[in-house]
Amino acid sequence: MTGANLTHLAEVGSTNDWLLARADTLPDGHWVLTDKQTAGRGRRGRAWNDGAGNLMASVLVHPLAEPPAQQLSFVAALALRTALVAASGAADARIRLKWPNDLLLDGAKVSGILLERSGQHLIIGFGANIAQHPADTERPAISLAAAGLGNPAPLAVVQALMTAFAEYRGLWEAQGFAPIRSRWLEQAAGLGERVVARLGTESIEGRFDGIDADGALALRLDDGSVRAIHAGEVFAL
Repeated sequence: MTGANLTHLAEVGSTNDWLLARADTLPDGHWVLTDKQTAGRGRRGRAWNDGAGNLMASVLVHPLAEPPAQQLSFVAALALRTALVAASGAADARIRLKWPNDLLLDGAKVSGILLERSGQHLIIGFGANIAQHPADTERPAISLAAAGLGNPAPLAVVQALMTAFAEYRGLWEAQGFAPIRSRWLEQAAGLGERVVARLGTESIEGRFDGIDADGALALRLDDGSVRAIHAGEVFAL
């Protein structure tokens, strides 16, 4: 099924790959939603849980322009949080944002976002555990259903996501990263708390002091200095 700016597929390998293959012909802001994904992936090439009834969707953004496209990960996270809160009726405090682009529900991972670039095109993939969640993850995962927040239809969630993403993207394009950064920090998990940042073979502990003007995580070390973390994984201690 294809609408004005949404293609709804019964099955696909990866929604990101589907858009990447059509990025030169589809318009900016085109979305794809699938009921089944056979080759989904998360950050660092990890497989993404393909649970029936979960959200598996991607959006095409082009042409890229200033400010830096990586800031769209924060735009995407704010939009997904808005959509999940609206679809589930969850209290605001239950769904928080985890740097760089995960969402936590009651402290456990409920969704992830993957940005992939091809030339002047950017694909943003969204995965959210609505009906079910994996049980064998390194860090706890959860679904809306398991948290007692019902089982909203993925189509309803993506429609709310499309609206929220357009609004936050418009704000970012009009005013830059500052208002996005401010809103993201209002919903951040673990702000001011101790965390460990994993940077390849290196692990660094410190306090999560916020995010810089470019989106890097500000990690305050035990000696009082602040280290900017541009890429890596961060976990609460």
